[in-house]
Amino acid sequence: PPLARSSRNDFLKEIKIMSRLKDPNIVRLLGVCMRDDPLSMITEYMVNGDLNQFLSRLPSAIGDIFIFFAPHQKLISVPPKLDKLVYMASQIVSGMAYLSSLNFVHRDLATRNCLVGEHHTIKIADFGMSRNLYSGDYYRIQGRAVLPIRWMAWESILLGKFTPASDVWAFGVTLWEMLTLCREQPYGALTDEQVIENTGEFFRDQGRQVSAGTSV
Repeated sequence: PPLARSSRNDFLKEIKIMSRLKDPNIVRLLGVCMRDDPLSMITEYMVNGDLNQFLSRLPSAIGDIFIFFAPHQKLISVPPKLDKLVYMASQIVSGMAYLSSLNFVHRDLATRNCLVGEHHTIKIADFGMSRNLYSGDYYRIQGRAVLPIRWMAWESILLGKFTPASDVWAFGVTLWEMLTLCREQPYGALTDEQVIENTGEFFRDQGRQVSAGTSV
């Protein structure tokens, strides 16, 4: 069936991608089983699961993660929890920089696609397949595949343009997730349709396309 062929092609595509990647902050592919259906792959085990679930299990003490400044902008307190968040975020940056050096665009960076090991080690995963658990984070735009629109840059949603810069946008949303301990979706007050409509404001100026030099 066409769907089965599509799933198999997606699987083979992901294997091909993952077999090329060798970086401390990218999850490693250890093996593949292709003899029988369902096709399966073996990746390194990350004991704490994905970053979204890991952070959402933490106590909801949001105020504890902020940095406080004296009147002269002198840093006076960096709570340990923030240290850990910064450390994890820096590992995501490192992994994404590696992907960018290969001219590879992830297209789906989010806390759900980062895995947590011991000692707050982070490894980026999911290059296009593992979406069942977080189906509510994806939306099918007419005539296109399901997309994580709440993490996507406006040019990706409206023009289908994915670049390292759109991954940077997704990292900004991922950082917001981390600082809120994954307590809600981005743009939580908006429906999926409203998110797309809101994205258009980056692209339009009273019905006209915004030029690159226009401040928005």
